[in-house]
Amino acid sequence: MGQGGGQRAGGPKGAGGRGAPAEDAEAAEGAEEGPSKLVALDPGALLDQPPVVVRLRPGADRRVAGGHCWVFSNELSTPVASLPLGGAVDVLDARGRFLGRGTANPHSLIAVRILSRDPQDDVDSVAFYERRLRAAAAMRARLLPGRRSLRMVSSEGDGLPGLIVDQFEDVIAVQLGTLGMELRRERLEAALRSALGVRGAVLRNESPSRSLEGLPRGSERWFGEVPERVMLEEGGVRLFADVLGGQKTGFFFDQAENRAFARPRVAGERVLDVYANTGAWGLGALLHGASRCDFIEINAATAALILDNAALNGVADRANSIAGDARVVMEGLVAQKQRYGAVFLDPPAFAKTRAKAPVALRAYANINALAMRLVAPGGLLFSSSCSYHVQEDRFLEAVMAGARMAGRRLRVVRRGEQAPDHPVDPAVPETRYLKHLVLHLE
Repeated sequence: MGQGGGQRAGGPKGAGGRGAPAEDAEAAEGAEEGPSKLVALDPGALLDQPPVVVRLRPGADRRVAGGHCWVFSNELSTPVASLPLGGAVDVLDARGRFLGRGTANPHSLIAVRILSRDPQDDVDSVAFYERRLRAAAAMRARLLPGRRSLRMVSSEGDGLPGLIVDQFEDVIAVQLGTLGMELRRERLEAALRSALGVRGAVLRNESPSRSLEGLPRGSERWFGEVPERVMLEEGGVRLFADVLGGQKTGFFFDQAENRAFARPRVAGERVLDVYANTGAWGLGALLHGASRCDFIEINAATAALILDNAALNGVADRANSIAGDARVVMEGLVAQKQRYGAVFLDPPAFAKTRAKAPVALRAYANINALAMRLVAPGGLLFSSSCSYHVQEDRFLEAVMAGARMAGRRLRVVRRGEQAPDHPVDPAVPETRYLKHLVLHLE
């Protein structure tokens, strides 16, 4: 997971980091259309106005009535050009039945994102977002008691499409992925301050989905105090993260449960952490008795950060960080006939759109084949895909193709998915994106 602004390598050219539901949503259906022109926002004219009523075409209501929160522009009978830029709208079916209240963007393929099914909710109010934030925090406190660093808001998974909040103890990194959330930036700040009581916040708005929404991209300190590096702890592993310049928000919390499974199962082994980002996989292994870990990270600054994290955990003497392209470095290790008792393979989302899925599957097969050539007989491969458009059965097929290429026989001994702080809304299948396989190789 390349950090420090770098891109993880080893897949199709330009493959980046892990996609959040809101980002994948837009990329899922609209990336082929190219970026929109930047829009001019006027919160004073658009907020606190009565919701504009929009109607769906006859027969276009099943998905939305079933709980999905996206309304595509071609599902509307209301002229798309009449939608308020980021303003509140009430979505009705063709018969006039209320389906939900949300925010609109006439320039986006996803024309409306529903925030509430209650016609009494005021989606322009600070109080509305405070309630949602407190509910998200309460659920995580129950499911992950004592955890101080985690994903606090997971967009559609928490009923707040377009909002990602990663919490690093008392600092948060926030992504505003939609026009509606951007328009309510000041109100979200008030809600976040009130509900979470954090020391400071940074905005990480580099996502391509913002271009598709007609919004500028960039990152900045938002409010309060934000240090150059923040510290987090996961399963006894202490880590520095770069919330200002790291990839996405600076850390990937979605693999927490899969890393917890891996840590005690590699004691005594030499391990390899590919697409290492801050080094969470390999450092956890070292703290649980792995004899040595080689880390591969494309971004030089992040590769250096891994060594700082190794020193922070007292395992620097067993850590080797290699700055380079994952595929190239692994090919070199294969040529040197290197072998590892376990390999952690956590690549970027190779498929940002449905059309790119076939290319992504080939990339997953190739990168898994390389990894399998590096696993010693009887060793383990921990292989993941965070591409929503690569479904679980297709991912397994790609891994099996990689095994054939590498001449290895494998058995699946565990299947994993994203951690509980990345909840899945079954009505929004895009919220389930992470696939993880633990493979035993003969």
